[in-house]
This record gives sequence, C-alpha cells and structure tokens, in this order.
Amino acid sequence: MDIISRPDPPDAIVSFDGQPNWIEITDAFQSSAWARSMTTYAAEDKVHIPYQRGVIHEPDKEACQKVKEVIINKYQKQTIKGIYQTRGAGILLVGIYTPLTTPQEIIELAGKEISEVILDHDPIFNSVYLYTNFENGHRFSLLHQVSKTI
Repeated sequence: MDIISRPDPPDAIVSFDGQPNWIEITDAFQSSAWARSMTTYAAEDKVHIPYQRGVIHEPDKEACQKVKEVIINKYQKQTIKGIYQTRGAGILLVGIYTPLTTPQEIIELAGKEISEVILDHDPIFNSVYLYTNFENGHRFSLLHQVSKTI
C-alpha cells in the first residue's frame, strides 16, 4: 500500500496493488471521559485530565453500542457521502478504545447486527475494519465487507 495523499477528508488516498482507494479513520471510545483522558494524555499542548474511574455495568454491550454509533455516524456524514459520490466506495477503519472489550468480541457479539444496520445505507465503504493497538502496530479485524456479485 502506498499513501498518495492525505486530503482530510478522507484521511488518506492510497494505492493497493496499483488500484486507488480512500480510507477514513475514526475511533470508538468506551465513553467521552475515557476519550478525553486518553487524548489529553497524548497531547503535548493539553493538560492531562485523568479518567475518573467508575463502574461499567455492561462493558461489552456499551462497547458494541458505541462502535455501532461511530460507524453509523460516518455513513451519515455529508462530507463522506460526497467522497463516495466522487470516488466510489472506500475503507473505514475504527480504532477500538474500550478497556474491557476487544474488537473480536465486538464482532462476535454485535457484528451481524452492525452489518445489518450498515446495509440500510449506501455502500459508502467496501469494508469496515475494527483495530486495536498491538505491540508495535495495530491488529485489524474485518467487521463488514460488501459482497461483490459477478
């Protein structure tokens, strides 16, 4: 894969085996407080706001719901719809920042439900991958792929 450009949006125009494609990247956090803590910790120009620990009653259910919301928001975003209309379908990468639920568990628990909701929208993304940070890189898991008919 070669990165051709980073127009924002989308996050990148790439070439896979000589074929152009576009990629959009988003993140799904367990909560807005968790997101704020992680992003302020990583930012050099912000004061870190520590996460206020609390009880998570149904972590898997909450994580699945958050991932579904983040994905559907991308399908409904006007700028993304515009890219789809001019460039065709792209790839969506969703970073999973849920401390108690892995991408694989989200796919097992809610993958079918999320895919059914995706099918109610234009096929803006050929594929949707969930990913998590892993050792020196990322681990990707396929959540949804548009089946190609011949």
